[in-house]
Amino acid sequence: MEVLTPDVLDPAPTAVASHRPLRILFAHNRYLNRGGEDESRDQEMLMLRAKGHEVIEYEVDNSEIPRNKYLKAGLQSIWNVEQHNQLKQLMRQTAPQILKVDNYFPILSPSIFSAAKRLGISTVLSVRNYRLICPGASLFREGRACTDCVGQKLALSAIRHHCYRESYLQSAAVALSNGFAHLRGTWEHSVDRYIAVSQFVRNELIRGGFPGDRISVKANSIEDTGVGDGRGGYALFVGRLIPEKGIGCLLQAWQQIGTTLPLKIIGEGSLQDLVVAATRTNPSIEYLGRQPLSKVCEILGQAAVLVFPSEWYEPFGRSIVEGYSKGTPVVAADTEPMRDMIDEGETGLFFRPGDSQHLANIILSLARENDLLNHMRKHARSKYLSNYSADATYAQMMRIFDQTLST
Repeated sequence: MEVLTPDVLDPAPTAVASHRPLRILFAHNRYLNRGGEDESRDQEMLMLRAKGHEVIEYEVDNSEIPRNKYLKAGLQSIWNVEQHNQLKQLMRQTAPQILKVDNYFPILSPSIFSAAKRLGISTVLSVRNYRLICPGASLFREGRACTDCVGQKLALSAIRHHCYRESYLQSAAVALSNGFAHLRGTWEHSVDRYIAVSQFVRNELIRGGFPGDRISVKANSIEDTGVGDGRGGYALFVGRLIPEKGIGCLLQAWQQIGTTLPLKIIGEGSLQDLVVAATRTNPSIEYLGRQPLSKVCEILGQAAVLVFPSEWYEPFGRSIVEGYSKGTPVVAADTEPMRDMIDEGETGLFFRPGDSQHLANIILSLARENDLLNHMRKHARSKYLSNYSADATYAQMMRIFDQTLST
């Protein structure tokens, strides 16, 4: 398979304007299982420090919640006075100009925004999922897209359908946390700016009643690990192995594709056994399990194409951008958020969500189209540099901070 060389894929870098150093307090409630949101946050902090800004970290971790204290944790998620006071004391000591929050649920709670505003500190909340408008955080329920709770101040539908961790009590905790913040005016008065990870997320927040004039869009930061060569002769899937990621469709498609373009799968999740079973009956599928990010990027760089069959409203396709950084194009399910990320025929191709036959047809056709693959490799790398590189996302972040501090 003929491919473009890295020097052809990389245009000259663009200059980035310098900014006065800022002191920023990053507050974060870590998830039980590290994911893309944690990676993106860490990349932001590294980027800001590299540019000369002072970054202060304050973290809590869901693993700190005792198993017999879930009820207490649920109540504190509505308004945690202890965290309010601790953050207030830290902000008095460190005097940050901005409080930047990535995830506040459940331990930090919306109370931390009130603590910052009492001290006159600007506040920014990154929105990388849909929890503000959907307690399940996914806009996906029972195998289909669901927007029942969008626009509800108190998401009773989510409680009724136990959308968060299949628990009535935990779903109620999320719904009450959001509802109480609405009642107190936290979202309206104590958060100066929201950073939506994509235009689709911004649109959904506006539909949910959040102020559009205070919602900016900034892509997640993805480290540049250099262009790949695309000579591996395989397709690749990277992500959680769960139903909404389109795993069933992916495996069915490869029953028809076979050895024309072998498939490698990286990830873990509830459908892991299904993937392992597929490797036993289809030798063209290889399961690699969970891999460190450095290895994922290496494998991505050698892939002919990344397959992104996700059927839910994925807020941001992190693996897509990781692919772009390596010059690897993508074949993705045609959902509205992905239309903002993929330029059809330029950086990738679309197939009908859940349609394994359509996916198979596109992959089989693409495997014979070296010129199209090379064309898309060039444009994928170019899109990464212009939209998702450290320089691009740093410029986006600084514009947002400037807007926040000027209001």
